[in-house]
Amino acid sequence: MRILHVIESFAPGGIETTFLNVLRQFRAQDASIEHHVLAFAGGPLERGYRAVAHKVTVGCDPDTIERHVSTRYDVAHVLFERCANRIVPEILARSAMPIVYGKGYDLGGMYRLNEGLEWQADESLLVSCDGTTFTTTNLASGYDIPPGRTTILGKAADVSRFHAIPDPDESTPARIVCVANLHPRKRLADLVQALAHVRRRIPRAELRLVGGGSHAQAESLMALASELGVGDGVTLAGMLPDVAPEIQSARVVALPSSCEGVPTALLEGMAAGRPVVSTNVGHVSSIVDEGVEGFLVALGDVALLAHRLTQLLSDSALAARMGTAARARTRNHDVRVVATRWLDALRAAA
Repeated sequence: MRILHVIESFAPGGIETTFLNVLRQFRAQDASIEHHVLAFAGGPLERGYRAVAHKVTVGCDPDTIERHVSTRYDVAHVLFERCANRIVPEILARSAMPIVYGKGYDLGGMYRLNEGLEWQADESLLVSCDGTTFTTTNLASGYDIPPGRTTILGKAADVSRFHAIPDPDESTPARIVCVANLHPRKRLADLVQALAHVRRRIPRAELRLVGGGSHAQAESLMALASELGVGDGVTLAGMLPDVAPEIQSARVVALPSSCEGVPTALLEGMAAGRPVVSTNVGHVSSIVDEGVEGFLVALGDVALLAHRLTQLLSDSALAARMGTAARARTRNHDVRVVATRWLDALRAAA
């Protein structure tokens, strides 16, 4: 069996990084399958893909598309809306190759769900394919797909190593960690403002921001922290190759973002037994039930964000109960579990 996987690029990011981990599991679960990857653009993940795929091609020019459409594969697996718009019509017109469209939180999906917009071209491609996969049930509900061709995968994350992180104890500082790039849509300034409120009850509380960003963005956040009198409690860790030690050294994982799909950063924190506080945006609610694994707050509600963080930092029993529930919730999102469902969907279409 040979599968053609079509992805947008080898740039590190949500779907690209997630699928690289899934592809490793595909190889581990069934060594008899050949995996060929066509990426429309290159990027830092290319070496990782070349190490696990049988063949890798970069490009989306007509000759490259023609070559892949005319090659015999048992199934074409297309991720990303831009890739689907480019290659699915070619396959449908010129080949009998089965197609599985892996619908994640790309532009069409986010606009359809968050803004209530219906992108008919996108839906037409999904209906035309032999199988569709969706990250969550909520995402699938936005599309009118014929029954029997849809698989709900769940968000895949490499969480097993986070399960080994010990629970917080008395030596763990009153630290909030947020793993997110220093980008305006992450609304990290809300966390800095929340810390100022938290410190009125818990003077030793601190905030650690883990993620890359521009010098200007970093300066702006630190200037705000200084203005609010919490400059000594805010640390910018920058982009790190491994966030596990950062999560281990914190009691709570927070994410005040204005736009998310299903955040890997939250799943990693939950897998480590940390309760989470997040804005109720995108599909965060697909992995966090209010008051069970953590708390969900409205976008921009700094007062409630601060209140929930204070609760978890001051009530160790509450934090432990939510942390235990959070760790259990992530087991169904382990990349090995999700990869099994994903590979079964590809086999069924083939």
